[in-house]
Amino acid sequence: MKNIISIFCITFPIITFSQEKKNDSLGKIVEKEIQEVEIKANKKLVERKIDRIVFNVENSISGIGGNALEILKITPSIRIQSENILLTGKNSVKVMINDRLTQLSGEDLMNYLKNIPAETIKKIEVITNPPAKYDAEGSSGLINIQLKTSKQNAWSVGLRSTYQQANYTSLTHGVGFSYQKNKLSILTDLSYRYGKELYTNDINYYYPLEHWKNYIFNRKHINNVGSSINFQYELSKKSVLGFQYSGTFSDNSTDEFNFNKSYNGINSLSKDYETNGRSFTRPQNLSFNTNYTYKIDSLGKKVSVDLDYFDTQSPKNNQFNSVMNDIGDASVEKVHAINTSNQNVKNYSLKTDFDLPYRFAHLSFGAKVVTTNTRNSVDANLYNIVDYIPISSQSDNFKYTENIQSLYFSINKTFNKKWEAKIGLRGEYTQTISNSISNNQMNKNKYFKLFPTMYLSYKANENNMMFASFGRRIRRPSFWELNPARWYQNPNSYAEGNPFLQPSFIYNIEVNYAYKTLLNLNLYYSNAINNFGQLTFHDTQNEQQTFKRLNFAHEKFIGGTLSVNHKPLSWWNFSTEIGSGYYESNPYIDILATHYSGWYGYSNMANNFILNANKTFLATIYYEYNFPSTGMNSFTASSSLNIGLKYLLLDKKMTLALNFNDILKTDYGTSANGTSGIRQNFTQYYDTRFIRFALNYNFGNKNININKRATGNQEEKNRNN
Repeated sequence: MKNIISIFCITFPIITFSQEKKNDSLGKIVEKEIQEVEIKANKKLVERKIDRIVFNVENSISGIGGNALEILKITPSIRIQSENILLTGKNSVKVMINDRLTQLSGEDLMNYLKNIPAETIKKIEVITNPPAKYDAEGSSGLINIQLKTSKQNAWSVGLRSTYQQANYTSLTHGVGFSYQKNKLSILTDLSYRYGKELYTNDINYYYPLEHWKNYIFNRKHINNVGSSINFQYELSKKSVLGFQYSGTFSDNSTDEFNFNKSYNGINSLSKDYETNGRSFTRPQNLSFNTNYTYKIDSLGKKVSVDLDYFDTQSPKNNQFNSVMNDIGDASVEKVHAINTSNQNVKNYSLKTDFDLPYRFAHLSFGAKVVTTNTRNSVDANLYNIVDYIPISSQSDNFKYTENIQSLYFSINKTFNKKWEAKIGLRGEYTQTISNSISNNQMNKNKYFKLFPTMYLSYKANENNMMFASFGRRIRRPSFWELNPARWYQNPNSYAEGNPFLQPSFIYNIEVNYAYKTLLNLNLYYSNAINNFGQLTFHDTQNEQQTFKRLNFAHEKFIGGTLSVNHKPLSWWNFSTEIGSGYYESNPYIDILATHYSGWYGYSNMANNFILNANKTFLATIYYEYNFPSTGMNSFTASSSLNIGLKYLLLDKKMTLALNFNDILKTDYGTSANGTSGIRQNFTQYYDTRFIRFALNYNFGNKNININKRATGNQEEKNRNN
């Protein structure tokens, strides 16, 4: 499995009730006070529950000085490809923070995860078939990042600083503060990340009479601030009021260089285009949650209410100059472009959940209403630099409104201490309106859908367990994918959305076998109906490429994973995972073939070592290999070799960590596909080879009375770019 360290301990209080009776001089009975003792136990790195896998990432070597995105890379069953988050053998996955869905996707989601310090993460839950309690959105499942809470009877401060050297340098500094006393609990964190990042892409288009080679070089200047506040107050012994805020603020710019060359049939240069520009982005994301929990009785019955608000702004400004040299015609055209855009998404949601454990079964049910308003504006203009005459111009204002009302019910029951079953049903009624004001184009859509879920587990004995699950889910388009406006990358290439995109529906089946913590076998089947994505349209006469979003195919995945986690020696933990699957796609649009199929696979291995008797010097060696794959999109092989070292000092209050990532610089590959008979391939590199040094220091007071509650239940916040 993708893990880094599994040999560590956690401490927790065990409350022992002793009521030994004694007579005092007055003949009264004296009861001994409740005593609190502390024991230590080995904490499982990976835990398997009926509906999820739990990966405990605390004290991970690779986590020190890193961020949430890097932790996801070492989480079982999760894979990061081209900065897309995937579950093995499936499509896109949604990310939750403390049981609430983020509203971000794409680059904004990646930036948000990079701003979450690894030191603040307690565990990651991988929910491949989410139960009815969670929103049905997401084609393959959910990833729930659970952040740490304040320790009882203490306040603490954590200081951290990270230096990372890839092709360019980036630095991250942060401070976290936690406090619990009596009925009050506060947890805050502030981080600042700055520096540079590199992205490159080699693109080839093979036209009948020409071969276009396009090289993209982007140097991004990072300036990001992340902040969070978690507040909780115990109103009474039965009721708790909570508030959570999180925000990210960025002021980034990118130097963009695009070199586009065309070669004729005899491989001689016929066209030479060069584009240089700079883009500016200042996205900000604000999230507010207010939650209230009331404990109905002492047996665990409770009701909770969550009110959420999310607001994101994504202003962009891109200007570039292109020199288009046609060698055959001995002509030169110079073009200047100004692209400006802004996307604003406001999301409001209210939900209530009832959790009712009874002796005969565990019941839960609830309701939720969500409203999302999206406003997009784009102004794209191309000019001839010589006389500044407009070549093309587009201005668009696009509005999108989405309302969802949902109800759910689930029941969980254990039979004979060996069998456990859980079934649920969720109903969602969706109403959408997309309106392109400039194009006078409006589309309305309404639909009601049911989403059943079923789980079954069997515990033959302490060493052998089996699990099976079924679920139906929906994948809705991201907000930006619905915007029909164009966004130019160069004079010959632009992307545009589609306001008529329809949701895709996915059926998931899984079977799992676990032997102790040593071995885990998972088999899966997934069927996506009416799937959508980005396709390339080629205009060979005008030498243009258009990237459009379309519903285009029905797709199926079938495969499995096998993982082993073994501890040969007290100081050495070894784990490995291998996965393979078969993919089948049946497109129904004319620019694609009618059928694609192929195989894919991967393997990884981690060795974790304790290098001294005091357990203060730790090391890990991790290697992953992605096999070549075929299908509608084929990929070449890629791999990554990582080494990490961690040293604890000053009574383990200070941590020094050194990581070497992608040492061989092989964590990239080439993807290839074809549309309208035109072959094309892309080789993208995200500057994954780096050295990172991190310094963490924690101090505080463990002798005060405190009380901290983890934040509330899940909220839908999804599909923003």
